Amino acid sequence: MGGWLRRFRWLYAPRAVDFGFALRTTIAALLALVLALWMEMDDPQWAAMTTWIVAQNSRGQSMSKARWRLLGTVCGAVAGVALIAALPQSSWLFFPVLAVWVGICCGLATFLRNFHSYALVLMAFTSGLIALNAADDPRDVFAIAMSRSTYIFLGILCESGLASVFAPNLADVAHREITRRVAAALGQAAQALTGMMAGQDSGFLRSRTLLGSVFSISDQIEFSEVEMQHRTHAGDHARAALVAVAVVMSRGLGLAARIREAGGVPPAFVTPLATAKALFADMQGLMDGPDPVAAVPGLRARIRMLGAECRQQLVNDIIAVSGPVPMDAAGSQVHLDGYILNASLGVLLVRLDAALAHLAATRVAPVHDHFHFSTPPWRDRTDAWHNGVRSAGAVLVGGLAWEVTGWPDGPTFAMFVVVTCSRFAANENPVQDSLGFLRGAVWAVVVAAFLTFVVLPRQAVWETLVASLFVPMMVGGLALRDARTVGTAAPYNNFLPFMVYPGNQSRLDELTFFNTNSAVVLGIWCSVLVFRLVLPFDQDAERWRMRRQMVGDLRRIARAPAIPDTGAWVNTLTARFARLVRHSVSMSDAQTNAYLDGVLAAMTVGLNLIRLRRMLDRGSLPPDARQAVEHTIAGFAAWRGQPPAGLAHTAGDALACVRARVATEGNLSRRLDLGWSVAYLEILVRELVAHARFFDITHRFHVLPDSRPTGPGMNPYQPEGAIHDHQTPAT
Repeated sequence: MGGWLRRFRWLYAPRAVDFGFALRTTIAALLALVLALWMEMDDPQWAAMTTWIVAQNSRGQSMSKARWRLLGTVCGAVAGVALIAALPQSSWLFFPVLAVWVGICCGLATFLRNFHSYALVLMAFTSGLIALNAADDPRDVFAIAMSRSTYIFLGILCESGLASVFAPNLADVAHREITRRVAAALGQAAQALTGMMAGQDSGFLRSRTLLGSVFSISDQIEFSEVEMQHRTHAGDHARAALVAVAVVMSRGLGLAARIREAGGVPPAFVTPLATAKALFADMQGLMDGPDPVAAVPGLRARIRMLGAECRQQLVNDIIAVSGPVPMDAAGSQVHLDGYILNASLGVLLVRLDAALAHLAATRVAPVHDHFHFSTPPWRDRTDAWHNGVRSAGAVLVGGLAWEVTGWPDGPTFAMFVVVTCSRFAANENPVQDSLGFLRGAVWAVVVAAFLTFVVLPRQAVWETLVASLFVPMMVGGLALRDARTVGTAAPYNNFLPFMVYPGNQSRLDELTFFNTNSAVVLGIWCSVLVFRLVLPFDQDAERWRMRRQMVGDLRRIARAPAIPDTGAWVNTLTARFARLVRHSVSMSDAQTNAYLDGVLAAMTVGLNLIRLRRMLDRGSLPPDARQAVEHTIAGFAAWRGQPPAGLAHTAGDALACVRARVATEGNLSRRLDLGWSVAYLEILVRELVAHARFFDITHRFHVLPDSRPTGPGMNPYQPEGAIHDHQTPAT
């Protein structure tokens, strides 16, 4: 019983901030409704609906959504008028053209993030709403377009105006929030590094969690920039810091794996490693403190001192190997491991120092700061094609149902088919999201029926109308703030004003209520059915497609004329990593963990391919070592995703060649470059062998539940009993 009550704590014991959000948005929605009634608009409910649609958890989200909704509405209104003007009373031509238009908008929306994508889907369903409303009388299309735009503008104005009253000093609060988010990410990175340097599984798990949340943090920073009205470049510095954190995590995972493979900590790395552990532990506490920016100068000074220590130990190892006293293979390997580890830690510290510098710049901008940094979204063309085809198919089904049945409420049915399919087509899992939309619509029908037939017939003035709607809207607003009910609460809030259908000169009778609202619910259900039947979301298929894309990206890294940027590569793989995390039912799922490890392996392989190409570009390797490395790069350029055993063998031969060349090289600078090449090739061989089945895209990749990952560089999926390969050729 207690657990059941806790599920509804959001209703009977809400947080003050949640209660304030629900109260503010309810008042704004009712204000928009009253103003629309006072202005004697034909469909005043749309103003209240818009208020709920643009209301978000933060002012930045609301402002961004309102801005892009207004733009999408205006462009959609123009498109709707153009559709009716071009195809008046030509239904068998109108619906295919509308379907193609909606499909294009939804497909392109897949390439954008946040409310930039929302503007495109708004163009799709606004044009559909206007065109379908005007289908019976094309002469009214301009008036319908103008009224629809007026409702949207009025709803946005009421929500924004009332919210601004409750959000004083918005820019200052947003500025502090940006700094806080970046500091929190750096604190989590320091905590993960502390665990990884100690060889603890918790460090690897924290690194996964952080990599999975980088993009959501970046999205929140964008909304804070909107609240600040882009007055500074704090958001750009914050995004650059987050990308640097992702690179640091990648470096940390590689360094931890290298320490483990060395079989023990080389003597030259004992002191730097202990100093690094202390630094990371202190950094975690300082980033979680009340003023993390004040701690940045001290932390950067310690990082520079540790970097100098790493360089000194590195030089000592190089001199020891090349000294006059001959050294056996084991001793040479210890020194080689020592200077590789010190060099790797030094590079990690450089990126960590850059992240701290960007953190400080979010608070106090450098003089004449014109810094700009953006993270382009990951573009999945197959996903975009599926979204476009699904959306077009749903519109055609809705139009066909209307034409064949001649249903008087067919326009409403087709309208909400367009609304639902375009609203959710660009979502990563439209079936799950649209089901919540359907549940919310059903709840709105139930509440609207009670209001329409029991409460509203006894009323004659707008004051009692507002009083009647206040409590149902407050409940919806509170439910909107709870993660377990938000998927149902959002459509409930949106549809409640529409289904009550308040008006100045009319009351909703039973026949109109059931016909109209059944058309709404059936339209949404039709879209859900299309999402389930037409190219449905399949997590296994998405994962397999992702594996093929990663192998193709590795091939492009090896053969691209220009050497790719490491930051862009980390950004791309981090986006895929975050997508896997979002779609996973549980982070403890063996299949999910196997794929997360595989994405990290692909990130590591790509980074080391880029580093090898840069080494070749410097031209500092001896001819025989250079030829061996070039042969490895050529193998990746020709790789088509077949089992990587041959590729690992090629990289292993190059590793043996370069490792043998290190011992005979007398030039210290060239010896260092050879040592770096050894490290890069070792990582390539390790990842190709440890994740051979993941990189083999000729077969599906499945892991039994008892398989459990144990950290990067360790392969729990290698035993034959742990993996089932389906002997189905990849398509």
